Amino acid sequence: MISSRSHRHRARPIRRQRDGQRLGATAVEFAMCANLFFFLCFSCIEIARMNMIRNLAQDAAYTAARHVVVPGATAEEAEAKARQVLGMIINNGYTIDVPTIDRDTLWVDVTVSVNLNEVALLTPRLFGNKTLTTTARMNTERYEHYFNQDTN
Repeated sequence: MISSRSHRHRARPIRRQRDGQRLGATAVEFAMCANLFFFLCFSCIEIARMNMIRNLAQDAAYTAARHVVVPGATAEEAEAKARQVLGMIINNGYTIDVPTIDRDTLWVDVTVSVNLNEVALLTPRLFGNKTLTTTARMNTERYEHYFNQDTN
């Protein structure tokens, strides 16, 4: 019985020593894989945000164009409407282009351009120096122009 007791006593320190060696291997494996894991997580967040900004730019162009197709609307009103929509998420890094709107305008074109470097949240250099541009084009509702064409 005495010999079996000493045998059990020796086995415990060997197990503890193996656990300590495995702890070091786990830390090294985590250090090697964590960089890739965090890069993928932050990249997914940033790409999802850029997709949201792309949709926001399209909505801003559409909303601004829809707002000024009625008679009496001006290009300044279209810019203000697009700024209002874009201001929900971003405050800078975009440009809005609306040509002059007058009585004879048949189409309203609103172009919104967003510089991805300026609006990137986590990784500004991930997209390079890219600009996202979207345009909404709508017929105006100035019916007198169409009636005047038919009579001429």
